[in-house]
This record gives sequence, C-alpha cells and structure tokens, in this order.
Amino acid sequence: MATIIYVTGAKGGAGATTLCAGLGRALARLGERTLIVDGDSECGDGLLVNGMQGLNVYSLADAKSGACRIKQATVQHHEYENLYILPTLGCADGEYAAKAVKSLDGLFDYILCDRAAVGACSRAIVVTEPYPSSVKGADDKLSKLTDGGMKRTEIIVNKLNGGLVFEGAVMTPQETASLLRAELCGVIPEDLGLPLGRMKAATQKAISLCAAKIAGKGDKIYSVIKAYGGLGGAIKRRMRRAL
Repeated sequence: MATIIYVTGAKGGAGATTLCAGLGRALARLGERTLIVDGDSECGDGLLVNGMQGLNVYSLADAKSGACRIKQATVQHHEYENLYILPTLGCADGEYAAKAVKSLDGLFDYILCDRAAVGACSRAIVVTEPYPSSVKGADDKLSKLTDGGMKRTEIIVNKLNGGLVFEGAVMTPQETASLLRAELCGVIPEDLGLPLGRMKAATQKAISLCAAKIAGKGDKIYSVIKAYGGLGGAIKRRMRRAL
C-alpha cells in the first residue's frame, strides 16, 4: 500500500511543484518507489520541472478515453530508477484522477499528488512562504482540507531567509506551524537559482531532510538561521541589507 500525499501551495508561486519534484527525487534516492502525479492538465508543468517535457507517450486523458491503460500513462524518470511521473495533460477530471491513483496504489511506496487527485489522499502537505499573505492562504487551504476529511495535514515553509528570521522580520517556521495548527514537515531556505533550474547544496540538504521525515527515516528540520550567527553571520546580514 502506497502512502498517498496531496501536495499544494498556499497560493500561486509558493513552490509546490518544484518541491514535489525535489521530494520525489529525494524519496527515490532513499530507495522508495515513488510516483509524482502532475496536476497541471493544461501545460504539464510537472513534466517540465522534472526535466521530462515531451518524453511522455500517453497522459491520463488517453487512459480515460481508453487509448491506454493507466499504468501505461506513467513515465519512468530517465535519471532516477525509482521515480515515475503520471501527467494529467488534457484531463481535468479530479474524480477520475483519484480513481487512477487508487488503481496504482500497490505499485508504489509513495505517491505525491501535485494539486491532483485529492480524493485519493489521506495526508496533505501545504507549501507556504513565510510572509503574511502566503500564511493566510495556507490557513485557508488547511481549513478546507480538514473540513473535507483530510486525516493529516502538514506544512513546508519554503523560501525562508535566515537573516529575516534572525532579525525577527518574519516568524520562525515553528511559530508558523503553531499559528496554522499544522505539523512542520520541513523548511527550505531561500534559493534564487531555483526558477533557473539550479539548486544550492543547502536546498538539496533541506529537501532530503524533509523526504526522510516523510518516509519516517529521520526527524530533523533544516536550520536557516545557523549561517547567520556570529561575526560571519553579522557580515552576511549587513551585506543583505545593503543589497
């Protein structure tokens, strides 16, 4: 039986799709057979972020029309043996997506549903930025998920700058989780290279810690303020303010 997790953002641009891709890779590296369900039925953004745009032969729309079986619509990642993608291109039917995910349950250890197939999920992760508008959006999302019967809800605080936390300009991730009454699943540091397809070593480490927590193979949360302590941290904070 797979652990099926619904992954969504507090608002547009929070980074849910990018994190879903990172978590999928990290879980695959841990030896977990993982499926990412790309919920972008119009553009296939999940395929793009995973470096697999144009590599799929079928999508969920083809399975729904009878042109292929649901399993045939999944695509194995070309770099990660344990990672698969299920594109929903052309199929915005949430009920069918949930049915499809349930039919694949026995083939995977983890299924990450990127804004798709919420009806198949009993666990949800909401990705939020540390700013008030995003935290408010996360609160709304969590309330709707809980009211809809979601059994377990967690948050990942994304794009968190340690300098801002150190200076008290934004809440700590623990304070954010407490305010939202949700379990803290992980913390991802601010990484301006992510939209360009680059990922810092610190970001990779943070995502790996989050994946280990999801898989029950660890309980550590990445610390974004560690680098901002001491003399070196003071210089770094001053440089950040100057820029």
